[in-house]
Amino acid sequence: MATSRLEPLLSQKVFRGASGVNALIALALGVLGTLLGGNPDLRAVHAVLAIVFLGTSLGSALSGMRYGKQSNTKGLALLGFVVFGLGVVQYGLGEMAVTWPHMLLGFLIVLAAAMLFVRSLSQPVVYTGRRAASVSRPDVDPQG
Repeated sequence: MATSRLEPLLSQKVFRGASGVNALIALALGVLGTLLGGNPDLRAVHAVLAIVFLGTSLGSALSGMRYGKQSNTKGLALLGFVVFGLGVVQYGLGEMAVTWPHMLLGFLIVLAAAMLFVRSLSQPVVYTGRRAASVSRPDVDPQG
């Protein structure tokens, strides 16, 4: 079967942008979290950035759901909502000051957000149902 690639859909561009910003914020939160060391000023910045992360992860999940339906790509919405759900649990752990689970879950969130961004970079493949012209088979007569 021949395959072709389409121009990116608007929903894919939005999903790619939202998940890219989401992954960058997750990485910034991870770096900022390692620099905290009891500094109350950095804790406030970390908490505000965590709320921004929740908003961008929800936007990334919703845009992934829309793009997944248009491109018939499975699992994008699920992965997006998993990142959002982990972010909500992470925010709760941070508010309760539970340090080690908060740090471990944060590492997993950075990985999951990066995985979501990598998934947003792939383009859907369309099967046209025709064989490519460059494929020749000696056992098949081209006249029918």
